[in-house]
This record gives sequence, C-alpha cells and structure tokens, in this order.
Amino acid sequence: MLNFSRPTEPAGEDSLVWAFHGRNLVSELMGSQGAPIRLGNLQADFEKVKDLTSVGYLEGNPVYACMVETTQIDVMKYTSGNLFGLIGRTSQAHFDVIGRAYQLLNWERDHRHCGRCGTETVLADKGQSRHCEPCRLSVYPRLSPCVIVLVSRGDELLLAAGAGSNRRFYSCLAGFVEPGETCEQAVQREVMEEVGLEVDDIQYHGSQPWPFPGQLMLGFTAKWKSGEINIDPEEIDEALWCKPGNLPPVPPPFSIAGQLINSFLDAQNG
Repeated sequence: MLNFSRPTEPAGEDSLVWAFHGRNLVSELMGSQGAPIRLGNLQADFEKVKDLTSVGYLEGNPVYACMVETTQIDVMKYTSGNLFGLIGRTSQAHFDVIGRAYQLLNWERDHRHCGRCGTETVLADKGQSRHCEPCRLSVYPRLSPCVIVLVSRGDELLLAAGAGSNRRFYSCLAGFVEPGETCEQAVQREVMEEVGLEVDDIQYHGSQPWPFPGQLMLGFTAKWKSGEINIDPEEIDEALWCKPGNLPPVPPPFSIAGQLINSFLDAQNG
C-alpha cells in the first residue's frame, strides 16, 4: 500500500524509481513488470535521467518517478510499454500507484512556472502543491472528472466502439464533466450527444483513477427512456444493443467499464 505523503529527501542511487520513456513505462527485463527500478541502474544505463519527482512511500520506503532519454532502449535489460498494457497484468492497487507516479511527473513538468505571472514555482504543502511566491498562486495536481455509463434496455446493454479505435473492443459511453453541470447531467448529455438516446434512472456505481493522462472515472448505470441510436461519427464508429449471450469484445474486468458490464451480466444471471 502506498503512503501518499511525498518524500522531501532527495533520491539517492538506491532509491526506487518508476521510469517513463515518453508515455511508456520502463521495466527491468528480469524484474516484475511495472516494478520501480533502482535509480543508480537508470543513471548507468540511460543517457539522461530527468524530472525526478517524489511519489510517496511504498512499504515504508520513499519512491520516485522520472523521465529517461535514450536513442535506443537496451532490450537485453529493459522493456517498455504504455500503461494500458498493464491492465489485467498487475493488481489494481499497483496500477493505481503507477498511475499516480505518471500523473505527478506530468503535473510537475507542466507547472514548473506560474500560469499567472511566469515565475518559477516551488513545491509546497508537503509536496501536495506547487506555489508561486510573487502572486501567491497555488496549483494542485489536476484531475479531470469523467463519467462513464452503462445504458440498459431490459435485458440488453448498449455498447459502442469509439471513433478511430479500430474496434479493439466495444465499451460504455464516456465523456468529461463540463463546468457547471452535475455528473448526472453529464451522463444525460453525453448519451444524447454520442448516440441520440434519452436516459433516466441514473445510478452511481463506483469510481476508478485513470491516468490517461489524468482522469477520475465516475461510473454510472442508466436506463433507456426513448430514442433510436443515432451516432455522432466524430465520437463513435458504431453503437449497438447487445444481449448478454452475444457480446462483442469488451474491456477487461479490471477497468471501470469492465466492472459495469460484469455487474449488469451478474444481475441478469442472478
């Protein structure tokens, strides 16, 4: 379990670090996928280790995140892959910790300077914010609330393939919460905008951190009220009503979309 208190001590050669190469997480070939790497190893094997950022305490030990630069990763020592590839291959708790590392790394990189006056910011509030001394602006890590909803009609569930997804799988509808609206209003708006359906009986299901790059997914269920499927082609390639016994490829059960789908299937079987 990760302690979210961020270490203030500088990282040393023996410190454990999650290393990212662009958007990809770097893992040691002979280690566990997604495990942090000793900083000294990274400094010896990569051309540049930069943006070293404190993340928290893992089993009492300080852990960090960083970016690495290299013209070519040594495939005899390391592997590299995007975070989505970890889904189902590691525990949700471990995935959430790595997601936190990635989000903090990007947050610190994007807020080194004040967005109001341009002055360089410093870590404050025990590492929980970046602060500008001249204009007193404090910036905290940004999370973007995003609703995801499983729409049902009797014993059918609505699944959709996102535009440009090559139909890797069919999932629930999702979208960002807009300023000034509730989550329930966002559910109604997104469903209407993406597939032209009216829904009601909106119920909260659960949430999941989603570091792509910094969403908090808020899961809901809703029931079809009226309308025929009329997709927005800029958002959706295809949407269809599905019976439990005849589903297209769906997201893994680890994801909030998979949880929503499996919960509906369990209710039908019960």
